[in-house]
Amino acid sequence: MLGQLLEGALLAALSVAIHGLILGWIIWRLQQAPVVSRSIGLDILLLVRIAVWCLLAHVLEIAAWALYYRWQDVMPDWELAVYFSAVTYATIGYGDVTPPADYRLLASIEGLTGILMCAWSGGFFFAVVTRVQKSAVAEGGR
Repeated sequence: MLGQLLEGALLAALSVAIHGLILGWIIWRLQQAPVVSRSIGLDILLLVRIAVWCLLAHVLEIAAWALYYRWQDVMPDWELAVYFSAVTYATIGYGDVTPPADYRLLASIEGLTGILMCAWSGGFFFAVVTRVQKSAVAEGGR
Protein backbone atom coordinates (compact mmCIF):
# COMPACT_ATOMS: atom_id res chain seq x y z
CA MET A 1 0.00 0.00 0.00
CA LEU A 2 2.82 2.42 0.85
CA GLY A 3 4.40 1.68 -2.53
CA GLN A 4 1.18 2.58 -4.34
CA LEU A 5 0.91 5.82 -2.40
CA LEU A 6 4.46 6.75 -3.37
CA GLU A 7 3.93 5.75 -7.01
CA GLY A 8 0.67 7.69 -7.04
CA ALA A 9 2.30 10.75 -5.54
CA LEU A 10 5.04 10.68 -8.18
CA LEU A 11 2.56 10.25 -11.03
CA ALA A 12 0.35 13.00 -9.58
CA ALA A 13 3.40 15.28 -9.37
CA LEU A 14 4.21 14.49 -13.01
CA SER A 15 0.62 15.38 -13.96
CA VAL A 16 0.85 18.68 -12.08
CA ALA A 17 4.17 19.42 -13.79
CA ILE A 18 2.75 18.73 -17.26
CA HIS A 19 -0.31 20.82 -16.53
CA GLY A 20 1.70 23.63 -15.00
CA LEU A 21 4.08 23.76 -17.96
CA ILE A 22 1.28 23.96 -20.51
CA LEU A 23 -0.85 26.45 -18.58
CA GLY A 24 2.27 28.46 -17.76
CA TRP A 25 3.13 28.57 -21.46
CA ILE A 26 -0.42 29.79 -22.22
CA ILE A 27 -0.05 32.52 -19.59
CA TRP A 28 3.30 33.54 -21.09
CA ARG A 29 1.68 33.72 -24.55
CA LEU A 30 -1.21 35.79 -23.20
CA GLN A 31 1.28 38.21 -21.64
CA GLN A 32 2.97 38.61 -25.03
CA ALA A 33 -0.39 39.56 -26.57
CA PRO A 34 -2.71 40.63 -23.74
CA VAL A 35 -6.31 39.48 -23.84
CA VAL A 36 -8.12 42.30 -25.60
CA SER A 37 -11.58 41.69 -26.93
CA ARG A 38 -11.57 42.54 -30.63
CA SER A 39 -14.56 40.63 -31.96
CA ILE A 40 -16.72 37.73 -30.92
CA GLY A 41 -15.07 35.56 -33.58
CA LEU A 42 -11.53 36.30 -32.34
CA ASP A 43 -12.64 35.82 -28.73
CA ILE A 44 -14.07 32.40 -29.59
CA LEU A 45 -10.91 31.50 -31.51
CA LEU A 46 -8.82 32.39 -28.44
CA LEU A 47 -11.00 30.22 -26.22
CA VAL A 48 -10.88 27.32 -28.71
CA ARG A 49 -7.09 27.51 -28.79
CA ILE A 50 -6.89 27.51 -25.00
CA ALA A 51 -9.33 24.59 -24.79
CA VAL A 52 -7.23 22.58 -27.25
CA TRP A 53 -4.05 23.23 -25.23
CA CYS A 54 -5.83 22.22 -22.01
CA LEU A 55 -7.05 19.03 -23.68
CA LEU A 56 -3.52 18.32 -24.85
CA ALA A 57 -2.31 18.63 -21.26
CA HIS A 58 -4.93 16.11 -20.14
CA VAL A 59 -4.07 13.70 -22.96
CA LEU A 60 -0.37 13.84 -22.05
CA GLU A 61 -1.19 13.19 -18.40
CA ILE A 62 -3.43 10.25 -19.31
CA ALA A 63 -0.63 8.90 -21.51
CA ALA A 64 1.87 9.18 -18.65
CA TRP A 65 -0.38 7.12 -16.36
CA ALA A 66 -1.05 4.64 -19.19
CA LEU A 67 2.67 4.28 -19.81
CA TYR A 68 3.15 3.44 -16.15
CA TYR A 69 0.33 0.87 -16.27
CA ARG A 70 1.98 -0.81 -19.26
CA TRP A 71 5.45 -0.68 -17.71
CA GLN A 72 4.13 -2.40 -14.59
CA ASP A 73 2.01 -4.88 -16.63
CA VAL A 74 -1.15 -3.64 -14.97
CA MET A 75 -2.82 -3.66 -18.40
CA PRO A 76 -2.06 -6.24 -21.11
CA ASP A 77 -1.61 -3.82 -24.02
CA TRP A 78 -1.12 -0.14 -24.81
CA GLU A 79 -4.67 0.42 -26.12
CA LEU A 80 -6.27 -0.96 -22.96
CA ALA A 81 -3.84 0.97 -20.76
CA VAL A 82 -4.76 4.27 -22.46
CA TYR A 83 -8.48 3.47 -22.33
CA PHE A 84 -8.33 2.49 -18.66
CA SER A 85 -6.26 5.55 -17.81
CA ALA A 86 -8.66 7.87 -19.67
CA VAL A 87 -11.82 6.59 -17.99
CA THR A 88 -10.09 6.60 -14.62
CA TYR A 89 -8.57 10.08 -15.02
CA ALA A 90 -11.91 11.49 -16.17
CA THR A 91 -13.66 9.59 -13.34
CA ILE A 92 -16.05 7.97 -15.82
CA GLY A 93 -15.35 4.54 -14.40
CA TYR A 94 -17.30 2.31 -16.78
CA GLY A 95 -16.11 -0.72 -14.85
CA ASP A 96 -15.54 -2.81 -17.96
CA VAL A 97 -11.79 -2.79 -17.29
CA THR A 98 -10.44 -3.01 -13.78
CA PRO A 99 -6.89 -3.16 -12.46
CA PRO A 100 -5.55 -6.05 -10.40
CA ALA A 101 -6.35 -5.74 -6.70
CA ASP A 102 -2.86 -4.52 -5.84
CA TYR A 103 -3.23 -1.49 -8.19
CA ARG A 104 -6.69 -0.28 -7.17
CA LEU A 105 -5.35 2.38 -4.83
CA LEU A 106 -3.09 3.73 -7.58
CA ALA A 107 -6.07 3.93 -9.96
CA SER A 108 -8.01 5.84 -7.30
CA ILE A 109 -5.15 8.32 -7.00
CA GLU A 110 -5.28 8.80 -10.76
CA GLY A 111 -8.99 9.61 -10.51
CA LEU A 112 -8.37 12.18 -7.79
CA THR A 113 -5.54 13.68 -9.83
CA GLY A 114 -7.79 13.88 -12.88
CA ILE A 115 -10.46 15.73 -10.89
CA LEU A 116 -7.87 18.22 -9.68
CA MET A 117 -6.36 18.77 -13.14
CA CYS A 118 -9.79 19.20 -14.74
CA ALA A 119 -10.75 21.71 -12.06
CA TRP A 120 -7.50 23.58 -12.68
CA SER A 121 -8.27 23.74 -16.41
CA GLY A 122 -11.80 24.88 -15.69
CA GLY A 123 -10.63 27.60 -13.33
CA PHE A 124 -8.03 28.74 -15.83
CA PHE A 125 -10.58 28.82 -18.64
CA PHE A 126 -12.99 30.79 -16.42
CA ALA A 127 -10.25 33.33 -15.65
CA VAL A 128 -9.57 33.88 -19.35
CA VAL A 129 -13.28 34.20 -20.15
CA THR A 130 -13.57 36.77 -17.34
CA ARG A 131 -10.67 38.78 -18.79
CA VAL A 132 -12.21 38.67 -22.27
CA GLN A 133 -15.56 39.79 -20.87
CA LYS A 134 -14.00 42.64 -18.89
CA SER A 135 -12.15 43.74 -21.99
CA ALA A 136 -15.37 43.72 -24.03
CA VAL A 137 -17.20 45.75 -21.37
CA ALA A 138 -14.33 48.26 -21.17
CA GLU A 139 -14.55 48.73 -24.93
CA GLY A 140 -18.23 49.59 -24.79
CA GLY A 141 -19.79 46.16 -24.45
CA ARG A 142 -21.08 43.59 -26.85
